[in-house]
Amino acid sequence: MLSVSLGACALEEGDHEQMVNLQKVKDDPAAQLQNLNAAIENSKRDGSLYARRAVALLRNGELDKALQDANEAVKFTRNEPASLFVKAQVLRAMGKSEEALPLALTAERNSYQSASLYVLLGELYLQRKEYEQAMEYILKAQELSPADEFAFYYKGRVQEATGDTLNAVRNYKNALEQLADFVEPKRELAAIYISKGNHEVAKPYLQQALRKAPRDAKLWYNQGLAYQAEQKADSAIEAFTKAVSINDALPGAHYKLGLHQLNLGDPDAALEHLQKAYEAYKGKPEYLGKLASAYERAGYYSRALATYQRLVEIEPNMTYAYSAIARLKYKIAKPMPENAAVSIQEQIER
Repeated sequence: MLSVSLGACALEEGDHEQMVNLQKVKDDPAAQLQNLNAAIENSKRDGSLYARRAVALLRNGELDKALQDANEAVKFTRNEPASLFVKAQVLRAMGKSEEALPLALTAERNSYQSASLYVLLGELYLQRKEYEQAMEYILKAQELSPADEFAFYYKGRVQEATGDTLNAVRNYKNALEQLADFVEPKRELAAIYISKGNHEVAKPYLQQALRKAPRDAKLWYNQGLAYQAEQKADSAIEAFTKAVSINDALPGAHYKLGLHQLNLGDPDAALEHLQKAYEAYKGKPEYLGKLASAYERAGYYSRALATYQRLVEIEPNMTYAYSAIARLKYKIAKPMPENAAVSIQEQIER
């Protein structure tokens, strides 16, 4: 999802700022790039042309090339705020949010006023979980562009992150009123409704979003949750597997797949998934219990013991964990043949 400022004559001083949703740009991308290539060939020191081509390349997903052009734009325009903003957009798309933020802030400090800049700053602060600062910039964006679909969307994201799902739903729907095929609000609405058990309400949002964005891992994760609620276990596992094939860093899907493998009696396969969910779920007693069980069943007794001990630190009322701790201490201390001890030690070190 990208929103970039792009005027008719790009970023030259005095041009009118225009909010453009890249998905709605009507120019043929190949023709646009061809024209920009020719223009840059005739004027190799025109920073505004590099900025325009950076935007075109960003829209095409050619991020490395887009960054090269953004750097040229910054150089030839001598750090013009609009060029800094374009570079910040490219860095954000590359997942380099910490590099994007200071550039966007510099653009703002140099009197660059743009709804899309404020939306970008709101998103970057949202990623840092600085919700008050994020909302401040979203509200600034709405002052300049009250009907901006991205401002509505990120306002909803901030509200959802701070527990205000009622207003988040309202703003996601406001975003869709401005742009009916906007995927991300549909994804978030589907997730909220699924979490509340309103699966029939979630279904159309989920189906429409998946048709538009079949490579969105979070959508496949939510589809898996919906299948689970419908007791379609095989379809749910297929959806979770699809999700991690797209994004291997999706902890919820890994947790579900780990539970599935544990139920199948394959603790080693379970651990491959459960370990990838650790950072997101390490404070959840149920998860720690499953992880400890998988370690024990796979023969990693020391790791199982440490995990059960963490479990009772978080939730002292988990009485079964105390029995497991005593059992594991006995297993670890119990004398065994030398070759068996070597085997267990090798497993622990793995």
